[in-house]
Amino acid sequence: MSQFASNFVRITLLLAFATWWGGFTFYSSVVIPVGSEILGSARTQGFVTQVVTHWLNVAAALTIFMLALDLWLNRQSRKTKNFILEIGITIGLMLCLTALVFLHPQMDELINAAGETISDEAKFYKIHRVYLWVSTVQWALGGLWIASFMTWLSGAKRVSTIEPPHR
Repeated sequence: MSQFASNFVRITLLLAFATWWGGFTFYSSVVIPVGSEILGSARTQGFVTQVVTHWLNVAAALTIFMLALDLWLNRQSRKTKNFILEIGITIGLMLCLTALVFLHPQMDELINAAGETISDEAKFYKIHRVYLWVSTVQWALGGLWIASFMTWLSGAKRVSTIEPPHR
């Protein structure tokens, strides 16, 4: 693969990752608490989050696709240990997204956004608790990917700064 194509995939991956993971982090740490305060309740904010999480899952799917594409296209340039770690991270992210996509419609069935009601609160909160735990694992895997990427990047930088032998 050409250097241009490799760089294009890597840059697209970083943009997708920044959109998904950065958006996820910002939304959960800033928007949800501020929205709850302004709207008057976490429940009302939850109806907004119901819509937003669909888009977070779309961003996660794009990011996972780009991770898998990058792994496949740049497999020759990776150290075995990092390659295996990144495959594990990608599979973990796929499993988390699959679970989230499975759980989300189950919660949606219990929500009446127009009336701001939940038909079966006990069932909803049980599913929601699992959804939050899976989301947390997904977020942590994203952080692990950043660490792996930075390790690869620092190794690539070291290799590129080694002077060639003099002849």
